Amino acid sequence: MQGDTIVALSTPPGSSGIAVIRISGPDASGILESMTPGAMAWKQRTLYNRVLRDGDGEMLDDVVAAVFHGPNSYTGEDAVEISCHGSMQVVSAIIEESIRAGARLAEPGEFTRRAYLSGKMDLAQAEAVADLIASETRLQTRVALEHLEGGLSKKVNAIEERLRSKLALVEASIDFPEEDIETYTVADLAAVSDETRREISELLESEVAGGKLRRGIRITITGPRNAGKSSLYNALLGEERAIVSPIPGTTRDVLRERIHIGGFTYHLEDTAGLAETVCEIESEGMRKGREAACAADLVLFVVDAGEGWTGGALEELEAHAGRNRIVVVNKTDLVPGGGETADCSPAGEVRTVDVSAVTGEGLGRLREKIFEFTANGEVSSVSRERIALNIRQGMALRRAEEALERLGRELGMNSPAEILSLEIREALDACGEVTGRSAAEDILGEIFSNFCIGK
Repeated sequence: MQGDTIVALSTPPGSSGIAVIRISGPDASGILESMTPGAMAWKQRTLYNRVLRDGDGEMLDDVVAAVFHGPNSYTGEDAVEISCHGSMQVVSAIIEESIRAGARLAEPGEFTRRAYLSGKMDLAQAEAVADLIASETRLQTRVALEHLEGGLSKKVNAIEERLRSKLALVEASIDFPEEDIETYTVADLAAVSDETRREISELLESEVAGGKLRRGIRITITGPRNAGKSSLYNALLGEERAIVSPIPGTTRDVLRERIHIGGFTYHLEDTAGLAETVCEIESEGMRKGREAACAADLVLFVVDAGEGWTGGALEELEAHAGRNRIVVVNKTDLVPGGGETADCSPAGEVRTVDVSAVTGEGLGRLREKIFEFTANGEVSSVSRERIALNIRQGMALRRAEEALERLGRELGMNSPAEILSLEIREALDACGEVTGRSAAEDILGEIFSNFCIGK
């Protein structure tokens, strides 16, 4: 438990109807008392409407506030929550007065870190708080809430409990070799090791989906000039964000916006049209576009249904061979029957979708294909199990899996109990990193530094 008291704005900065200021630490109630006498006698978890004043008696704001006594608070220590008017001047004045009365400004994630350190939640649940705040889709929210409720922690704790029970038998055989007590058998320990590895492997299968769910999926739209890339970009966004013009080379830079498909966030990029040019600015735009496409999870290569594969379009497409790509045949409303692309499509290219960015025809199928090629393989298990590991959790569980693989080999060689004990402990420590039972201080600092201030 920390010995000082912290304060921060817990709602987004900016003008709003209500803003929430949180104070946590041993002096939380006393600091509130300094702004509204009698607060230390308040019943906890009860809302009070009071006027707050500074040290000179000047009114700060008319607020609604509540006190929480540890351990029955979010942080596990004494805490205060003040709902004031959402003026940044009002918020700043209350925070400054709280600091004058003895608090300090909280660091990013410090409230949740205190909740973790006081045992109100484990590390996997703490990370879920950040995921919940950042969630943009219903699926992201559901997964974060499942982790916050302890879904992942329960699975890992069950694995740890099973390993600890076997470790006790192995170490009993080391400490009391002459005693007539129950110890392990190679067959039983091997069976538990195999079953535990299988469970860990199932959890690790969700890591790819977890990364996509949290990081998002990057899509780059590229292709020849005037193929309708910007029109497609606007159509997928559902609003006019890119300038559309019949003049070649209108788009010069990479434009980026977010869309959501199937519960996943997609970072959509519109790029400059590809063509031969002597314009230095346009050449730089094309270079940036090619660079963006090389880093994308999926390339949408757009061609004009009436123009087909003229002007080096096919060569540009082949530059993305081996990458995840979809050929989007645009402007089909102007060319009944598919136009030139019907006879000149690249050999072996099966991912082709006909659309009209103007009429919207084919956009639904394009969204389905985007999802199919980028997330469909992972979403079913995530939707069902609500488990999606982050990178840190995946690394820890892979170390546990490796330790159990070594344990299996040692059992096959009839290695001494001391070596078996070491490998089981390695697996336990790695599992403990998921929930924070054995997490190092520098890891905690890195995790909570990514939180927003006030949470």
